[in-house]
Amino acid sequence: MTKIIPLLVLALLIGSCSIKKVIYVADSYADCKNTTSLKCLQVKENMEDDWIVLQNGIEGFDYKEGFTHKIEVEIAKVKNATNNESNLKYKFVKVIYQEESNTNQDKVVLSGNWIVFKLIDIDKLNVNPTLNFDSKTNNLSGKAGCNRYGTSFSIEGDQLKFGIPVATKMSCTNINIERAFFDCLQNTSYYKYIDGNLIFYSKDGKEQMTCSKMKE
Repeated sequence: MTKIIPLLVLALLIGSCSIKKVIYVADSYADCKNTTSLKCLQVKENMEDDWIVLQNGIEGFDYKEGFTHKIEVEIAKVKNATNNESNLKYKFVKVIYQEESNTNQDKVVLSGNWIVFKLIDIDKLNVNPTLNFDSKTNNLSGKAGCNRYGTSFSIEGDQLKFGIPVATKMSCTNINIERAFFDCLQNTSYYKYIDGNLIFYSKDGKEQMTCSKMKE
């Protein structure tokens, strides 16, 4: 559902002062309000939120299409805004990071074999779970530490979700690692590809696990 005014800045419509916010800017434009001839930026405050069409743009922001941006902005109320304008004005402050869109990377990144070397709530990995992505069928398989498993995965925009894993039932000494690994898959909301590593995050931005590519 498209929104025009972020809920967290509605206070500006009552007061007159500006506030600073950290927001995400999508890797592509969307149709502006009431017209398909003009294109507008899409923004959101949290990774799990829906994208919001930003009618007025961001003053001073050098936008690069094909890249997702995380930036700091100053937001102020616009006096006497017209019907084609937003009641809020966004002014660029600084870039926190920018990265190439997952849309451009997912066919390359989410394929092949990966091995986990960092897993949330596990201090030391005595065994390393593996992930084998099949980008043609959107299936994931591998070893969770002891048992073999299989599940599905789906990508929508910058979001990544896994299905419920089905695993063999061998007796394992490293069952805590398997449980943490499966919990990680279920808690994953999005991913990043940084310095050759594949990193999964929960919807609140907490790192779940980090993987490196296995040699073919």
